[in-house]
Amino acid sequence: MSLSPGVALGPYRILERLGRGGMATVYKAHHPVLDRYVAIKVLPEFFAEDETYRDRFQQEARSVARLKHPNILNVFDYGQTDEITYLVLELVEGGTLAQILGSPMELEDVVRILRPLASALDHAHSQGILHRDIKPSNILIQKDGAPVLADFGLARMTSSVRRLTANGTVMGTPEYMAPEQITGEAIGSTSDLYSFAVVAYEMLTGRVPFQADTPAAVLLSHINKDMPPTRELVGELSAHVEDALRKGLAKAPGDRYANASQFVAALTPAAWPSRTDLPGAAAGAVPERQGGPFLTPPLVLVVDDGIANRQLIEAYLADLDCEVKLAGDGPSALRIIEHSQPSLVLLDVQMPGIDGYEVCRQIKARPRGRLLPVVMITALDRTEDRVKALESGADDFMTKPVQRVELVARVRSALRLKALYNTLDSAEHVIFALAAAVEARDPYTGKHTQRVAESARLLGIRMGLPEPALDDLYRGGIIHDIGKIGVPDAVLLKPGPLDSEESAQMRLHTVIGEGIVRPLRSGFSLLPIIRHHHEHFDGNGYPDGLRETAIPRLARIVSVCDAYDALVNDRPYRERRSVDEAIAILKQGAGKQWDPEVVGLFTNEIPNITSLGTV
Repeated sequence: MSLSPGVALGPYRILERLGRGGMATVYKAHHPVLDRYVAIKVLPEFFAEDETYRDRFQQEARSVARLKHPNILNVFDYGQTDEITYLVLELVEGGTLAQILGSPMELEDVVRILRPLASALDHAHSQGILHRDIKPSNILIQKDGAPVLADFGLARMTSSVRRLTANGTVMGTPEYMAPEQITGEAIGSTSDLYSFAVVAYEMLTGRVPFQADTPAAVLLSHINKDMPPTRELVGELSAHVEDALRKGLAKAPGDRYANASQFVAALTPAAWPSRTDLPGAAAGAVPERQGGPFLTPPLVLVVDDGIANRQLIEAYLADLDCEVKLAGDGPSALRIIEHSQPSLVLLDVQMPGIDGYEVCRQIKARPRGRLLPVVMITALDRTEDRVKALESGADDFMTKPVQRVELVARVRSALRLKALYNTLDSAEHVIFALAAAVEARDPYTGKHTQRVAESARLLGIRMGLPEPALDDLYRGGIIHDIGKIGVPDAVLLKPGPLDSEESAQMRLHTVIGEGIVRPLRSGFSLLPIIRHHHEHFDGNGYPDGLRETAIPRLARIVSVCDAYDALVNDRPYRERRSVDEAIAILKQGAGKQWDPEVVGLFTNEIPNITSLGTV
């Protein structure tokens, strides 16, 4: 039945028809006494003809009218005549979500729309009311952009005709139906959540997950097919968003999120759940807040022009005892560094204006920035990009998309290094700065000493060594090659085998290093590592030809870690070896060049060493 303008429906006067769907026609109307404009939804004629439908409608209408939430469409009234059954609803004239879909939306905009809708849906579920027909056309958008969820309970009011009719036609919207709705099984709040996840998928990709030539084929896809990949999503957020969507669209209701707000939280980078079972966590956490070199939580500065990328990294670091500050560009980052004292900078390379390379150079040019660890993070992965980052003064380099486990391990490592710097006296600062300068001379050995320090400390933990020995392994690993400051560049960077004279010059670096560190009172325990890390287990090493257990134990540990890292990284005179090749070389040299006990332990720890970011 069509209502013409001017027709009275109870106290309401029809003004115009706004639209028509499969189950109702919507009119704009006016209540003259209240001077209120409303929307009136007129339901099919059979509601007025069948007493069973009329009773169910009245019961459901009362339930829905009791829902009070700013993002649920208000039901003001309902009524029935001999020919017409209708609902009186809040009038929203901004359009529907369906009208703005068609192309992928930004994650930030998707979350902004879905978050209040999730709150509305959870509120309805807490009152025992299901929606049963969530889809973009039932999400209204007010003129100020606020979303409103409409048509609560309408699906139940019309439930008898939403099943297969005598002609085999499904009444409803197959693209958004949960598998259990399709198969006629019992439905619950998670059925609404499935439909809600379909809407999110469509917002993020510009398409529904399942499309086919017939409604029946779409319904079968919901039951039998896995969620299609979200090829429209790019960058480091894509995998995480896709995981959230996949859980939201799980076939089994029990495998989905417990409520809509949890689902939206999973889509929101800053709220992604953190894990505590990170590989390498036992290898040493960030220094404790009390009694350590950080009297307050260390500050990590995240610099990236993409807000989602900043939020992602912030979420990744949620488990660490550190404060995170965010900067969207280079100048902002430099201002924060000027007025704060960050312990680590995670720096994007490709930014408008001042790029990451220049920001890094300016950081390292400042007195307080020389020993401030900078980790550059970028989608660039060419060798020349890494070299450019190291030449700009970066301490480490990570390639996007960033993996959480690796990032946390790198951050732990960098904060441990900064904590070490914080404990140094002025003379030690000079020594460690010299060690950094030595490494900066050779772009092929970037971060070599820190990787050696991390893996040596890990082996010490596995061997049950006391904390002072672990500290010596780490500090000694950092400066074990400091004597190379006395080796000419022509020898240090020679792209081929060294002759006998050059080999003699290179071998002097152990003695030179010992001489540099010996005057330090706190460096005495590091001298055996610096002097003896090139001794061989069979006595054919240098500088003293020590053998077996005469070689200091910590030097034997650093020796294996040093050799492995050299093998799996490029050198001026050869390309890197594979991990398997490096392990084979270590095993062949066990008992000859290296302590067989240390080699055996090291090879068993390769997965953990890799997870620490030491390769």
